[in-house]
Amino acid sequence: MRKLILALTVLMAAAGCGKKIPEPENSGVAMQDVSTVTAATTVSSIRNSDEDFRVKTFVKGNSVYVECYLKNYGFSVSNPEQLATVSVFIDNQKKVNMKTAAFILKDVPNGMHKIKLEVLNGSGEKTGLQKEIEVHITSSI
Repeated sequence: MRKLILALTVLMAAAGCGKKIPEPENSGVAMQDVSTVTAATTVSSIRNSDEDFRVKTFVKGNSVYVECYLKNYGFSVSNPEQLATVSVFIDNQKKVNMKTAAFILKDVPNGMHKIKLEVLNGSGEKTGLQKEIEVHITSSI
């Protein structure tokens, strides 16, 4: 009887070691449509009906990583007519103008914050493209 149980155990272990590798449980997290980031390390994707301006954020500690996708504008100086600048507001206070598609907002204090991103054209005029997201910073550092 022991040999039979041992043989079945070995067969079950061998059958479980197939070539198929399971997918990570969090593989779909980056594509969720949410507007509130609620953990110390969370990924969110913000999408509205207009696909002219999309924003992805990732919160880690007291930093917010931001990626901007613009349909009709770019951040390359080779095309000055389509040059974009992103004005960043945290809690309705202007913090910085960014001239890159991806950037990091460092040292954001703990708590809930409203981050507004507004796209300006090459002349510094508002384009009407803007996104608002809320983040909850809960730093474990």
